[in-house]
Amino acid sequence: MTVRIAGACWAVAGVAYLGLEAMAAAGHPGYRYATNFISDLGRPDSPLSHLMNTAFVVQGTLFLAAAVALTRANRGRSSGLFVACAAANAVGNVVVASVPSGGAGIAWVHVSAAAVAIVGGNAAILAGHRLVSESRWYRLTSVGLAALGFLAFGMLSVGAVTASTVVLPGAVWERACVYTIIGWQLLSAARLLRR
Repeated sequence: MTVRIAGACWAVAGVAYLGLEAMAAAGHPGYRYATNFISDLGRPDSPLSHLMNTAFVVQGTLFLAAAVALTRANRGRSSGLFVACAAANAVGNVVVASVPSGGAGIAWVHVSAAAVAIVGGNAAILAGHRLVSESRWYRLTSVGLAALGFLAFGMLSVGAVTASTVVLPGAVWERACVYTIIGWQLLSAARLLRR
């Protein structure tokens, strides 16, 4: 039963995040996924910022809840690192929602929290995927998603430090390193809910 709770948490979080993000983007005139950052949707001047900030909180909270539920179902297996990484993702997401981008003098808090959420989420994939399934294709897919997430985060970071476009716009790299987490949790939810 605990495994199904974990799957349900990840499914609800992933669908809610993508749905709320899409609604916030649709209500933001001129917003483009390829050129605007996700955090632009949570800024106070964004028409539906409350939707995006709710998405961050729901994602972080349910991502951690699923990790805790899954570790309880897999007692005896090393899972402390997985829960720690999921907790980092949760804290990062909640702070991102609480301290929206664009705030004068505190942008570093938002950017730091986003980095913690992204690194924590992708690290959680590496630390916890074996708790979901031992199948070869699932393991390889999980590791591949995390690797893509870290690569995208690296490209995003290089672009931010150099104030340049690195192959693709920064918004594309940002989405890639966030969507690897969402994609993994939806894949994992499907695996867990079929048990």
